[in-house]
Amino acid sequence: MERKATSIRTYKRKPQIWFGTEADSFSYDFVWHLPLQMCLDGETLNLKREGTIKVFLNNQIVNGNQIIIKNGDQIHIEDFMITFFKEKLEVLADTTCFETTLLPERQEEEYFEGFPFYKRSPRVVYQRKEEKVEIKAPPRKKEMSKGSLAQLIIPPLCMMALTIAMGVLMKRGPYMYMTAGMTAITLIFSIQRYVSEKRNIKQENKDREVMYDEYLLRKRKEIKKLREEEREAIDYQTPTLSMLQDMVLEYSSRIYERSILDDDFLKVNLGYRKGESQIEVSYEDKELDMTKDELIERAKKIPKEFKKVEQIPVEIDLKKAHLGLVGNKRNIHEQLKYMLAQLTFFQSYRELQIVFIHSGAYTEDFQYMRWYPHLRLEFINVIGEIYSEQIRDQILGSIQQILKERKLKQEEEKKAHIFLPHLLFIIDEPKLILNHAIMEYLQSREMELGFSMIYTTDQKSNLPENIRTICILDNSEEAHLLLEEGERKNLRFEVQHTKGISLERMARALSPLIHEQGITSQVPDKLTFFEMYGVDTPTQLEVEKRWESHSAYKSLAVPIGAKAENDFTELNLHEKAHGPHGLVAGTTGSGKSETIQTYILSLAVNFHPHEVGFLLIDYKGGGMANLFADLPHLLGTITNLDKAESMRAMASIKSELARRQRIFAEYGVNHINDYQKLFRMGKAEEPLPHLFIISDEFAELKKEQPEFMAELDSTSRIGRSLGVHLILATQKPSGVVDDQIWSNSTFRLCLKVQNAADSKEMLHTADAANITQAGRGYLQVGNNEIYELFQSAWSGASYGTKEEQKEEDDRVYLLNMLGQGEALNKDFSGRKESQQLKKSQLDVVVEHLQQLTKKSIVSK
Repeated sequence: MERKATSIRTYKRKPQIWFGTEADSFSYDFVWHLPLQMCLDGETLNLKREGTIKVFLNNQIVNGNQIIIKNGDQIHIEDFMITFFKEKLEVLADTTCFETTLLPERQEEEYFEGFPFYKRSPRVVYQRKEEKVEIKAPPRKKEMSKGSLAQLIIPPLCMMALTIAMGVLMKRGPYMYMTAGMTAITLIFSIQRYVSEKRNIKQENKDREVMYDEYLLRKRKEIKKLREEEREAIDYQTPTLSMLQDMVLEYSSRIYERSILDDDFLKVNLGYRKGESQIEVSYEDKELDMTKDELIERAKKIPKEFKKVEQIPVEIDLKKAHLGLVGNKRNIHEQLKYMLAQLTFFQSYRELQIVFIHSGAYTEDFQYMRWYPHLRLEFINVIGEIYSEQIRDQILGSIQQILKERKLKQEEEKKAHIFLPHLLFIIDEPKLILNHAIMEYLQSREMELGFSMIYTTDQKSNLPENIRTICILDNSEEAHLLLEEGERKNLRFEVQHTKGISLERMARALSPLIHEQGITSQVPDKLTFFEMYGVDTPTQLEVEKRWESHSAYKSLAVPIGAKAENDFTELNLHEKAHGPHGLVAGTTGSGKSETIQTYILSLAVNFHPHEVGFLLIDYKGGGMANLFADLPHLLGTITNLDKAESMRAMASIKSELARRQRIFAEYGVNHINDYQKLFRMGKAEEPLPHLFIISDEFAELKKEQPEFMAELDSTSRIGRSLGVHLILATQKPSGVVDDQIWSNSTFRLCLKVQNAADSKEMLHTADAANITQAGRGYLQVGNNEIYELFQSAWSGASYGTKEEQKEEDDRVYLLNMLGQGEALNKDFSGRKESQQLKKSQLDVVVEHLQQLTKKSIVSK
């Protein structure tokens, strides 16, 4: 028998509603055997019934065939109850047993605090307990001692007769009477003792029966309580689909409760069967009892009575074996929908992502699944639904590459890994992928690459040989688990149905949730330059005050990002802090250049051009150098577009170092900090700012200008006291950074790198290889004196006043078959100029700094 999914559903009321087994408005299956139809016409409910069908109105039996319905009236038929209201009706019934065309009443949405950001609650694990209950045997039944009443009275009677005979024959009258009297007394007491003993034994046996029945009753209550706890544990572990729907719509704290480290991660229920209880009830039968005892028979019935449990879930573990579903398409699809509803509820899309391969003929049937966040493949930004060769070719190549990288990583490191996200391939149309290169991995027996597979077919013989769990769907109601993880089971069970459940509503409810994991979620996903400084406009930065109060000889600390809300990461290239030199690493798209730009801008905002200056070496085509062309702190730029300029710059650097040494000697100082103190006091005439030589993509510089790189090596050695700082950025440090640069680099800033080896090269840990967020990185100073994960500020964010920021974006996007947005607005000429040509925060800050320096007549 299928598990009940009783719950209340609310629907909009129509002027006329038909109820019945074949009604067009509301049909129900569980009363199919009852010849009953109802029609709600306005306020009148007409009944058409035969026989003795009982219909109750507000708990009172209805004898007629017409009822005037009032607000709040309840109609009750078997397990089906309807409450009528003015504009709606509530139905309390097993949701799997009825269908309706009525529109559900839309409830006012209740969102949890912080919606849509969702965090897992500490998990409550409710396991079935293995308990043992022993029923002790009853005390031995009391029996009369051997011998009957006749055996007690015949000897004294014989003695009496013999005495009387002897008295008559021997003429001993008095002696005879005395002896006969004594014998009679003995006889009377024997009879009395027998009767008393029999009565006592009967009472003791009666008391024995009462006491043992009370004992059995206590044991029954104990077993019943344990069975109720067992039932609760089963229902908690494997809730019905109706329960899952309610929990999703209420945003239960159990959503995504199963972590990849949990034993039940990827365990899924196929259906229910009658099975053994984990409450072991035994009868203590220590010795063979040859007599029949009713109490013993009663006691022996209890273990048999409580041996089986109804509705035991049939669970399989997709982590341990791929699953094969065999049956017709209709039954298979119903089973897939049931399984996916469980998987998407219990597992987070951060840890489980699904690739569903099916025939294009079923696109409409599976349309709702696109709302599941688990089908959004974040690593390639597409929906994991494949129903054509075109989509297959666009998606599977990237997934194959991921599986290839996982296999290489496993072979290189020679140890097992937990790969995230775990991929679940549902192959409902094998023809689409049989000839694709990804089958090299999908046909493997290995389960260590972080993927599982559900393979469907109409014939068991069509299953691939790496399928080790097989479920045969015999019909729409029954199935049997043939194999589980390679072991023959042949376990029969009843399948579940999705009838009466709004799967699309469940998927849509999960869709907006943003699952935040662990304490790393404290690091902001995005931070603009102005947000870091807590301002809206450049003037609010109060640059002049900052220039006045900040002295480079004291500290060069400036914020570059945040490690938590209102907790900022600072980089300080003062010689006694994080400096004077450092390395920056990050792949294309990691936010490396943006982080460097933020650092340059932050230094310029906090220090006067007399305090800091920049020489930018940009071997990416001059893009970054162009951004700072008007920055008053900029002392020069070198790009790969002008090799002659590079040679002049190299000569200029040499000349600058020599000039600084000469000026220091003139004023009797040997360190930049001492000279800047003199300049601040007015005792030195010429400003000497800290010179930051920043090279983006210095691997290209080293390749094209090796002699220039050698000069930078020399600069890093002697520039410490001269106020020269070297910051070198690259995508891949291995083979590019020589020992001289490594030894002189105090800080290392590592954003996302290509692999664990590159991360270990920079940080001596593999942490940076696991970064997924652009602009996210680690700051390491010295030998882990500082080791911080942070999000760098984004200076390239669009600048606008609060009013402009409030303007709505009127662009409209259409999601294509891959789930990617395509703009429907083809003509943007009507958009405001400010929206089309918005300046970045970097642009407006550079303009503001330029205006300030013109006002104070600062020359570069």
